[in-house]
Amino acid sequence: MKTIKYFFLFSLLVALGSCKTATVYTNVLVPAEITIPQHIQSIGVLNRSLPAKGEGFMNFLEGFISGESIMADREGSYNVCKGLAYKVNTNPRFKAQLMEGEDLRGTGTKEFPIPLSWDEVDALCKKYNVDAIVCLETFDSDLRMTSGTRQVERSVNGESRMVTEYLSDLKIRVNAGWRIYDNLNKRVIDQNVFYDDKAWGGVGATPEEALRKLPSKRGAINDAGYFAGEMMGVRISPNWVRVSRYYYKKGDDRLKRAKAFVKVNNWKEAVVLWSQVAKHPDPKIAGRACHNMALAAEMEGQLDVALEWANKAYKDFVLKKERAYINELNLRKMEAEKLKEQLPDSN
Repeated sequence: MKTIKYFFLFSLLVALGSCKTATVYTNVLVPAEITIPQHIQSIGVLNRSLPAKGEGFMNFLEGFISGESIMADREGSYNVCKGLAYKVNTNPRFKAQLMEGEDLRGTGTKEFPIPLSWDEVDALCKKYNVDAIVCLETFDSDLRMTSGTRQVERSVNGESRMVTEYLSDLKIRVNAGWRIYDNLNKRVIDQNVFYDDKAWGGVGATPEEALRKLPSKRGAINDAGYFAGEMMGVRISPNWVRVSRYYYKKGDDRLKRAKAFVKVNNWKEAVVLWSQVAKHPDPKIAGRACHNMALAAEMEGQLDVALEWANKAYKDFVLKKERAYINELNLRKMEAEKLKEQLPDSN
């Protein structure tokens, strides 16, 4: 499929004497969790999670009692929006821009406010020249700190001794509620709450040293918010993910020679050798070559051809490991169909 582009980053495993395979890494475009209609080519990212005037006292009191920075959730919510815009703009689906100059308020709690009016949505979309608005309607962060110890072996004055290490952990759960407003069709595409977790760990010779290894609570909320925004970007936009694949390099001299072509992304030359080995009288070696042929086809975006070779390796040559690869290819085929719905140029 022409819209599925591959950028190859190859890494060969350290050669051990008995290692029959090497690993190749590639970036694969996977579909978004939420399908955005194709007429939406640009989005505005709006922060509406802050409390309206007169409704912020309880937030202030909660932050004061818990010891969190008073402005932490305010900053955290802005970082959610920044993370979303950044992630969307690194993916191929559409462009995003922050609606930073707006001051539309919500409840300041985990409860959704009433939806924006379509007059408000239309005015904002025209102002920022976007087709839809992805709006952060609610934001909240929950912090949890734990501590502990462990015994580790260390060399002390040339002698091996068990010493105590102190551990500190900081975990943050971000609760973000979103609405996606489609201005053309005047409908809310999606309304949902997502929970994203981020954690940090500190280790030291004393409890105080372990604590110093952790970020400040305010800084951690900002980082966790940005991460939650990136995760929302993955949910609404097709995203590049790095996957690993293995190929066989032993059993026949031609498999070994083909390795040099794989390292420089020359699949055609590798296929010339592998297609010869696929006729090998030893079924185990022929099966390995068939797997390699399937991999080459996948790298060229020919998923049906890849499945034919993988099934040949599994059924004709009883290559048991091939079952897992067949499942991967079938999943890729399903994802390719979903991508056709999400990417305007994929047909």
